[in-house]
Amino acid sequence: MAYSTPRIPYLLPLVFYLLLFGISSSIAPVYCQDTGRFALVIGNGNYEGMGKLANPVNDAEDMGDTLSSLGFDVEVVTDAGLEEMEQRVLRFRDKLATSPGSVGVFFYAGHGVQSGGENYLLPVDARINSESLLRTRAVPLQFVLDSLKEANNKINIVILDACRDNPFSWARSSSRGLAVVGQQPPGSIVVYSTSAGRVAQDGTGRNSVFTEELIKHLSTPGIDISEVLRRTGEAVQSKTGGAQIPAVYSQFFGFLTLAEEGPNEEDTLLSNYLPSFFDEAPRDVQLAIASAEQSAQSGQRLEGWNTLMEADPSHSDPYLVAAKLRFLLEYGEPQDDYLKFSFYNTGDKDYETASSSGTLEQKTMEFDLYAVIQRFSAKPEGLPPVLALELGNFYYRVYQNYPKTWPLKKEEVRAQATRWYEVAERSSILVGELEIRGYATLLADQGKLEEAVSFLRKKIQFFADHDEGTSENLWWYLVDTYSIGGRPAEAFRELDEQIRLVSAGKSSYNLPSLYEKGAEIAIAHGKKDNFERYVSNLETKYPDQKMKWEALRHRYALRSGDTKGAQALAERLYQRYPIPSILKENILEYILNNYLLYPESHKEGIVFLDSQIKANPKDSQKLFELYMYRSMYQFRTTIELGGMTGIERERAIQVIRESLSDLNKAEAFYKKLTNQDQEILSIIAEGKKEMEKTLQSNR
Repeated sequence: MAYSTPRIPYLLPLVFYLLLFGISSSIAPVYCQDTGRFALVIGNGNYEGMGKLANPVNDAEDMGDTLSSLGFDVEVVTDAGLEEMEQRVLRFRDKLATSPGSVGVFFYAGHGVQSGGENYLLPVDARINSESLLRTRAVPLQFVLDSLKEANNKINIVILDACRDNPFSWARSSSRGLAVVGQQPPGSIVVYSTSAGRVAQDGTGRNSVFTEELIKHLSTPGIDISEVLRRTGEAVQSKTGGAQIPAVYSQFFGFLTLAEEGPNEEDTLLSNYLPSFFDEAPRDVQLAIASAEQSAQSGQRLEGWNTLMEADPSHSDPYLVAAKLRFLLEYGEPQDDYLKFSFYNTGDKDYETASSSGTLEQKTMEFDLYAVIQRFSAKPEGLPPVLALELGNFYYRVYQNYPKTWPLKKEEVRAQATRWYEVAERSSILVGELEIRGYATLLADQGKLEEAVSFLRKKIQFFADHDEGTSENLWWYLVDTYSIGGRPAEAFRELDEQIRLVSAGKSSYNLPSLYEKGAEIAIAHGKKDNFERYVSNLETKYPDQKMKWEALRHRYALRSGDTKGAQALAERLYQRYPIPSILKENILEYILNNYLLYPESHKEGIVFLDSQIKANPKDSQKLFELYMYRSMYQFRTTIELGGMTGIERERAIQVIRESLSDLNKAEAFYKKLTNQDQEILSIIAEGKKEMEKTLQSNR
């Protein structure tokens, strides 16, 4: 390989907020007798000039199918412009108004932003280069709520899977996610895919994490809508490790069942929880696998693992071995040797509560894949394809994180992963994006670059007719494969052709992303002419993001070994782009992440920060920023990159103490400022807590 793409560590710690909304009432329960069911489902993903979202169109189509199966008259709209969204909402209102006892569901997936405490849903043709234009070029959520109020029907459910990052460069820190619901009409339930002010996860499969779980639970027969939402929230929280917690705002005090009692309990279990590609397994095996999955999704991962072990203690059933491999990778926490995995039960609590209260049940289990698989190795073609797929996944994960204590050499592990993926591909079940990328990586790592490229092109073409988002993601990986394989010229050709198609209106790819990728590959390979060509286009065509493009020049200087030039450029950039908010995208983030990309430049990042601290001895705002970032920079360098830079344990502990001291200084300077943001104080508190915890664990 010519180079490997480094992982960019984020400097600030994540701060999680829990927003659980509930209403209690002494009013007697009312059962909603609906006399009509209507739904408007909108999925916006193919945004003009903002980049494509992979999941919303899939989310809308699948949600439409689910609601149709529940007896709803559904309109599904994808990639809608402003005028169409407004007209569809008004038409939806008129439908509901014809039946006072009707049930309405409004579902939206796509970009949503907040401004001044108001929420806006973004049409795909949004051209909003100023925050003030939101009111006329986006759809206010309040417009939707007011329209439903005018319908005067029995109950309306508004579901928003829209809490993604604000895509606009002018976005302030306060515009993350959506704001708390304002004027909510009576008889309504408003559901956010994540807490107000937070950002939701798109997911790595066909649907977002939230929509995938909601669809699953909407179809559960015989349960009230409040229970549907409770189960959905619990599953999303568990799947994301507490990073995403849906929020429910209810002004409906009755009972509503959307799915009537139908299939028996076993059929429902299989329908909701049996993973893909286990359809050919015997029914009792399917039930064991689905039961384990159900337990895991409710926070009982140890219980789920025990279910699989009890069903097949000797590891002799190929379907159950496949299920165990999948379960280990999906729900287990691997130990360093990848021969032992840890599982936990949360009881009736969420993970954070169970952990902090000391009620978390956790055990480590041994699983020697090499010993287990020997009985299946002789006749791979006679095995269930799903076993080959999961073996490929497992061996690839071991290859990525190779432990020296493993019974096979790394090259042998790679050969095993390749072998099993090949079997899965011949069975036409190598269709997951991560698995496709894994197989292509394995081929490229073995010097089979042309074979890897040919495989990727085949999958890109396949998904072009089925899933444009996956097709596009794989194309980006094809470009990276050329670059990582030491052939930047082919990567540039791919990018230039796509740029030509976009310019001719024949492709919907994001043009600045294409130029930026070209610049990054030019940096990695030291191609100065190509770098200048791509960056010049960015600076000319997208001057509103000039800070970001100039930061690429800083990265090029570092990659080229021009330390003095990089330092001078970093100082000029910091002076040119003062930080409006520590929570907003800013120049220090770009500069310090550039230093973190190259281990030989880590110390230069501290030199830069120190020089700016000395240059601004009386500026409390800048001293707060600089101490804040120096603290996080040193801490992340030590914790995440310490093994690569050879920092000894005692030195690492000393650096963490210095980081904690810097964070205390940052807090002191921040409290001198007139305007303070509680979220920043929360971030500082969380950072101090993490550092103190690390010090405590190393005493």
